[in-house]
Amino acid sequence: MKKIFIIFITMTSIIVNGCSIESKITEEQAKAIVIDYHTKQIGNVEIISVTAKFNKYIIEWENKENCEQGTDRVDSNGEIKNIESSIC
Repeated sequence: MKKIFIIFITMTSIIVNGCSIESKITEEQAKAIVIDYHTKQIGNVEIISVTAKFNKYIIEWENKENCEQGTDRVDSNGEIKNIESSIC
């Protein structure tokens, strides 16, 4: 009985530790990546919202001066992918 308990605790620990992958970047770093990527000569990019999902950040942004807005995904390595964007 004691062996079974020890095996159960060990397996549970392995599963829990294996599934908890931490992001290499913080939310603030992800925001800065989006701002740097979309900042152009006209206007400033503002972050509207940030959502963390499956070790990625989903960031909604807008630039009122040039009438541009969109949503980007930043992964744990800091790579950015545009999900959608629009210009008025």
